[in-house]
Parts: sequence; C-alpha cells; structure tokens
Amino acid sequence: MEKIEHIGIAVKDLEVSNKLFASLFGEEHYKEEEVLSEGVKTSFFKNGPNKIELLQATNLESPIAKFIAKKGEGIHHIAFAVLDIKAEIERLKKEGFVVLNETPKKGADNKLVAFLHPKTTNGVLIELCQEIEEENL
Repeated sequence: MEKIEHIGIAVKDLEVSNKLFASLFGEEHYKEEEVLSEGVKTSFFKNGPNKIELLQATNLESPIAKFIAKKGEGIHHIAFAVLDIKAEIERLKKEGFVVLNETPKKGADNKLVAFLHPKTTNGVLIELCQEIEEENL
C-alpha cells in the first residue's frame, strides 16, 4: 500500500455536507459523481495532499443508507492507494483478510476498488484503490 488515498464519510445530505466541508477547508469540492452500482453520490474535497470523499445514498438498499441507519453519519472507510490491486487482493487473502469483492470494480474518481471486511481489520472498512488506466479495463 502506497498511501492513504482518501477518507470516506457517510452523509445524509450531500448538499448540506458540501457547504459544511467547503467552510471547513475554505474551498469548494473539486468533483461530484454518482456510482450507480453502489447506489451512492460522491463529492471530493482536497486538503493539502489529502482527500475526503463524502458519500450520500441514492437508494435505501445502498451500503451507505444501511451504514447511516445503523451507525449514523461519520467515517465510513479509509482508502489506500495500491499499484496492483489484483496482486494486493491475493496478498491480503493469504494474510487472512476477508475481501468483500475479490474482483475489483469501478469506483468513483477513476479508480478500481475492492474492500476488506471490517471484521478482519479491527472494525474499519478498508478500501483498496488503483488508478484506472486503459490496460486495467
């Protein structure tokens, strides 16, 4: 794992949260996008070299909707940048981590993503992110 890629925060209302984080960081989000496969709308902020991803559910079956119903708004996941997501998935499986999606899928911000089950990571949902390049598709 190279670095923390971003921290994901589950929110009820993306518009309200965008205003809050714009006030906090002193600048607007740089990107909004919807990930239909996950039932989520995202907004990204930069703070120095760090990124924050706000996530709002777009339907009641979304993992974000379920998370908020159970735990309320707050930190949802920590994402780590990796160079080779498939190799990293295999390495982590051999180490005993449970991978929620063994085949990486397209996520927000031009990334291939996979998640590790929080039961194997001290209660923290871990996301692996690899920048999508043509040969990754």
